[in-house]
Amino acid sequence: MKKLADLRNHILANVSDLKRNPDKLLSFIEDGNIEFWQGPNLSHMYTLPIRIIVTDYSGDLDLLILPILSWLAYREPGADPQRSISFEAELLNNNSYDISITVNVTERVIVSALETGFQTEHVLPEPELEMNPDSEWQIIMDLHGLTEQVPGDD
Repeated sequence: MKKLADLRNHILANVSDLKRNPDKLLSFIEDGNIEFWQGPNLSHMYTLPIRIIVTDYSGDLDLLILPILSWLAYREPGADPQRSISFEAELLNNNSYDISITVNVTERVIVSALETGFQTEHVLPEPELEMNPDSEWQIIMDLHGLTEQVPGDD
């Protein structure tokens, strides 16, 4: 379950309060599932509701959520934005609270049969190509040697 450790490490690296106090960050999986296909193929997929608990947190909630969102954009590019993250918080005093965040992810496991047993590979997705939707685009069509450009291109 590489994504559990990967998310935890990403949060620790990007939230300064937790970098100084890593014991305030708890991470585990509750009620995970394994999706598999019947037959000789043993490849499968973990459905992981990763639970992140931060105790006695006095920082800005956005400083905790933004690294999780950036991690999701990189590791779960097809995640459903309506169902990928949920959270609960308990106010402890005027300055701090305990917060529980659930991040729903999947992790594919490719299983290959070898003469000596099985080899498993946990597949983490490659990042999506970065595209700037605000930049100018140029369409070039070659119709028998004719080239046409988008209006405004010089």
